[in-house]
Amino acid sequence: MITTDLDAPSAPGADNSPAGRGPLLEELLRFLVPLAAFAATASFAARELDPAGGAESAYLAVLAAAVLLAATALAPRPGVEAAAGSVLAAAAVWALPPGPGRGAAVAVVLTATLAVAAARRLGGVLPDLPLPVAVPLSLSVQFLLRGELLFDAEASARTLVALLALPVAGGIATAVLARHYGGHPALLAAGSAVLVGPGWNVLTTLALTSLAAGDLLARRDLSKTARVAAALVLLAPIAWKPWPGLAAATAGLALAWPVPALALPLGALAVWLLRPGMALGEPRDAFLLVLLLPALLWIDRRQVRRLLVVLFLAASPWLLPERPALAAPLALAALLLRRDGPAAPLQKVWTGMLLLGTALLASYPWLREAPVLAVLGLLGLTTEPFLSWVPALAAAALAAFGLWRERRPEVRLLPSFLLAGLVFAVLLIRLPRPGTLLLPPETAVRLDATYPSRDAALPAPAHPVGSLVVESALANGAGLENGTPVAVFRLSDPAGRSVSWTLRAGEGTGEWAARRPDVERTARLRSPEAWVSWVAGDFFAQRFRSRWDLDRPGRFTRLRVERAPGLPPEVSLAVHQVEVRP
Repeated sequence: MITTDLDAPSAPGADNSPAGRGPLLEELLRFLVPLAAFAATASFAARELDPAGGAESAYLAVLAAAVLLAATALAPRPGVEAAAGSVLAAAAVWALPPGPGRGAAVAVVLTATLAVAAARRLGGVLPDLPLPVAVPLSLSVQFLLRGELLFDAEASARTLVALLALPVAGGIATAVLARHYGGHPALLAAGSAVLVGPGWNVLTTLALTSLAAGDLLARRDLSKTARVAAALVLLAPIAWKPWPGLAAATAGLALAWPVPALALPLGALAVWLLRPGMALGEPRDAFLLVLLLPALLWIDRRQVRRLLVVLFLAASPWLLPERPALAAPLALAALLLRRDGPAAPLQKVWTGMLLLGTALLASYPWLREAPVLAVLGLLGLTTEPFLSWVPALAAAALAAFGLWRERRPEVRLLPSFLLAGLVFAVLLIRLPRPGTLLLPPETAVRLDATYPSRDAALPAPAHPVGSLVVESALANGAGLENGTPVAVFRLSDPAGRSVSWTLRAGEGTGEWAARRPDVERTARLRSPEAWVSWVAGDFFAQRFRSRWDLDRPGRFTRLRVERAPGLPPEVSLAVHQVEVRP
């Protein structure tokens, strides 16, 4: 009998068949697509004539590559959504002009790509949540919510920890919680935590790791060594920051022993009050519990003691000195929600929609410091005043619906996609209506000592003018005092009547280079939160948005803008856009 190499047995452990090589080759090809998109956008950035445009293209190339690589690892095979997102992101960088509009387009593509990849992958694994799913999902969310860290050219160790180590730890903690509570509650807990971050920072990560450690301590089959390790992880936040760390440790302890968990912060409160000059403060952000978790009243009746821990933590501003510290009670409350009640699908849709909106507003070019508050503001929900009637009515209606649902179990609920469509429709209704733009996109009118005023005729209004929206930025104005008048906007009608409004530094506008390191160190002017940002070399430049609501709407036909007298001659104001609204 003649034998050939084809008949010879393979070496032990080897797989030389096409079936053995196929999956590995397929995995490599999946990751080559976002890498190819990165090469295309990076090469385009290197050849742009405008230095600022090239710097923005290079940043967008890094941001897109980071999100798309994580989305590729998350997406189920063959990863069509990640490939499509790579092509669209590269096309947006190549085709659109530099500026905030291009950045917003890329952010929308990346957010949509991640949303589709996460929905498809989670739909195939839930209620389980394995590590190969939790960690890529956590990383991709981090790259979107804290993408400004990718602009760090030096890539310091602190930046790498924030971008990689924190989301990996958060993903592991989420997977640990999913083993006991299921994938849906674990994802709600992690999603609620990153909403207030925004993203994975130290406080949000410690909140999830403390909860995971508390869940491990509650297991009776855990070895002694593992219990000691879990206890150390649970107490570690206190060593980092005593008071917010105590809140995280209390939330984790509540999963193992609810009664001692209440005693721990009560004892700390007594110590706090005995210290001279200490005040309790006001729980400014506590109402975010209801805003982010409208199903809070629909909890498992066996979780009442843990709910008391949540309410105590939320009402303790001395434990939560900053908004990210609220991640501990928020994540704990998410784990207490009933998994089979009528509020469960609504809560999933609500948290998912908030995450999508927060991802957009936290990413370039918006870069909001508190994006979740901006999203809630679009929906008309606010924490000021403390008791907002809208979420209170929503919570009461949800509780009444829950009681009715218990009496009528045969009534089927709306599917999640219909609830998502309903929430999205409400969001569209709440968005402000666009007005009439007076300037072409991505242009600016400059007021300086040479040209101190500008005039413009208003288009024939279909409705009386009720408000004026101005996007502007100062140059060389970092030395001004807050409240300094910088420009006067005057509207006039054919009858000669006019109204005026004064734009002030630090209130309606600010320094365009406020985030440049040298300006940030020496500026006296404290600029308001920027409306949009753009890449200006090695820092994020900014422009600001302000709105003037007229006391009485009128049919004005002319707008005049005058530079405020008395400004230093080097200070100028760039008006990027003027919008007239009814």
